[in-house]
Amino acid sequence: MANDMMNRHNDLFDAMNDWFDLPRKFFDDGDMAKLMQSDVVENDKEYIIKVDMPGMDKNDINLNYNNGILSVSGSRKSFKDLSNDKNNSLIHRERSEGHISRSFRLPNVVASEIHAKYDNGVLTITLPKQSSGQSDNSIQID
Repeated sequence: MANDMMNRHNDLFDAMNDWFDLPRKFFDDGDMAKLMQSDVVENDKEYIIKVDMPGMDKNDINLNYNNGILSVSGSRKSFKDLSNDKNNSLIHRERSEGHISRSFRLPNVVASEIHAKYDNGVLTITLPKQSSGQSDNSIQID
């Protein structure tokens, strides 16, 4: 069941980070790096991915599966609850806004049966695997 996901941290930057004892998030971009923390589980029948996407509206999240790659993206719009109030002055801001995306290589998935659910800031995506005789893009030659 092991696939390329297990080797995703074996790139050049991670090797350099390990060698120089730098934190894993050293090259990431600030507050947005805290978003989209993910867990990926694989069993014989499916992949299940849970992605933290707090503060995002379900309508601002996009999913796409193409050529064995699942792409997840989302955006958080500006927070207008405090910053535009003329009686309040914003003295500290940690909530970020912007667009973020992430991709996962997950081969042999039945794209038409992918299911996603968004609940309490967590996106859960279930990707059923193809059975051994099944093929998404096969063409029979007569």
